[in-house]
Amino acid sequence: MDRQGAGKISRIQAEIKNKDTFLFDLDGTLIDSSKDIAVAVNYALTELGFSTLPEEDIIKHVGYGGKKLIEGVLKTNDKELIEKGVKLFREHYFSNPVVHTTLYPYVYETLQSLKEEGKKLAIVTNKYQDISKLIIQKTGIAHLIDAIVGGDTTGSKKPDKEPVLFALKQLDSSPQKAVMIGDSEVDIQAAKDAGVKAVLVTYGFGKVEKALSFNPDFVINSLKEIL
Repeated sequence: MDRQGAGKISRIQAEIKNKDTFLFDLDGTLIDSSKDIAVAVNYALTELGFSTLPEEDIIKHVGYGGKKLIEGVLKTNDKELIEKGVKLFREHYFSNPVVHTTLYPYVYETLQSLKEEGKKLAIVTNKYQDISKLIIQKTGIAHLIDAIVGGDTTGSKKPDKEPVLFALKQLDSSPQKAVMIGDSEVDIQAAKDAGVKAVLVTYGFGKVEKALSFNPDFVINSLKEIL
């Protein structure tokens, strides 16, 4: 590792060393769920009489909640059609949430290490809360997570700060004690608006350049860098 890279890592480690609460996005940050999401979306499209789409065309709509995902792939404002699509997507995805889904490298090790240090860990995602709970159980990290805030847990989704603040309340923590880690602009914006340090990961589904425009406090290529 070059000196510049080592310096960047040492700075983030020094900055978050005294934080006691770590909030993580789910899709594109802790899990690579692209294949399972694409399969469920294409199932919904087929049932609705539409042609299937390539995985990469589907994943660019991930991160904003199920309704926005279906709205994006259907390219329509037809509320009835969108609701039908969401229902079909949910039915298929809930039945098959972890067929291809895997943890990203160093996710388990990072969560375990933070837990051993006595940190509070939560997931703040725009994914449905019930599916999120099922996924973390199936991927083997449920015992490391203290709270889950889904896109349907509060009245708002990221980029609104409400889910972040709700997670902190659940953990009896505060913005000054917390850090938010995610792969998209909604994570960074929600964190910044809540007064929480924001860390952008570059390996997920999010549009990195767009996320950078919201000025994350740190940018990392692997969760290993925060250990």
